[in-house]
Amino acid sequence: MTAGTVAVAGGAGFIAGAIARKLAEAAGARVRVLSRDPERARSRFKGRGVEFVRADVLDTASLRAALKGVQAVIDAVQFEGYPIEDPRRGLTFERIDYGGAISLLQAAQTAGTLTKFVYISGAGADENSAHPAFRAKGRAERAIRESGIRFTIFRPSLVYGPGSRVIELLVKSLSWTPVFMVPGSGRQRLQPVFVGDLAAAVSLALEGCGDGGTFQIGGPEAMTFDEFIRLLMEITGRRRALLHAPQSALHLLGVAAESLPVGRRVFSRDAVEFLTADSVCDNGPLLREFKLSLTPPRQGLSYLAARSA
Repeated sequence: MTAGTVAVAGGAGFIAGAIARKLAEAAGARVRVLSRDPERARSRFKGRGVEFVRADVLDTASLRAALKGVQAVIDAVQFEGYPIEDPRRGLTFERIDYGGAISLLQAAQTAGTLTKFVYISGAGADENSAHPAFRAKGRAERAIRESGIRFTIFRPSLVYGPGSRVIELLVKSLSWTPVFMVPGSGRQRLQPVFVGDLAAAVSLALEGCGDGGTFQIGGPEAMTFDEFIRLLMEITGRRRALLHAPQSALHLLGVAAESLPVGRRVFSRDAVEFLTADSVCDNGPLLREFKLSLTPPRQGLSYLAARSA
């Protein structure tokens, strides 16, 4: 663990919160959680000695104050409603994922004490991608590599675990509907990774593992979306028929959602592409460097069985 203070940006979120809790359990570092809502973030840390600071990646002044004396930064920021952009509210990948990473880098460089920057990117990150999520994350990665700061970048597949909004929505849908609607063909492949494994990798990165590297991280098993939903059904005991929504129909739904004149955006065409894209990983470099033991999804999702009993 890097000695000194480690700042975790996005601390009220699922992934950032899990990382902060993991780091708080380790000796030798102080954890500073950066969040627009420190009290919400604090509610996730029962009795743990963590500092909570109000900061916004779109507010440079707040970041400069929050990063004073910090030796390492973990950028795990996600915007509200992710992965559905809402441009009217300023919630876009370009503004939050790319712009936020730039703001964190600049504030950290101004602080003058930073020795390590860890970025939680995503499988499929590519600055030349047509999809705004993958493009923004790819651009953020380039900025980090060219910053001159020591770094490690992780590209996770679907991250799951207690507190995951995605898993909560899927399980909730299985609880009330007799037929589960699958986006697209259901053959899109993913490699669900337990949030605790990602947090462990970040902790090791602060100890010096993976310096200057970009590492894909997924679970030990690749599966189709259909197979993942069937696993959720098996674990929760909620058997449902699967109905596949054609991608073309989902695009029309996205167009309709985007054209609504008021209210919070709940769907989009880009969200369709995000949900139906493959998200698989080559864990080889990660396992060689970090020597992690990755959690099988059936084991990692077992908390759902206890809750459903």
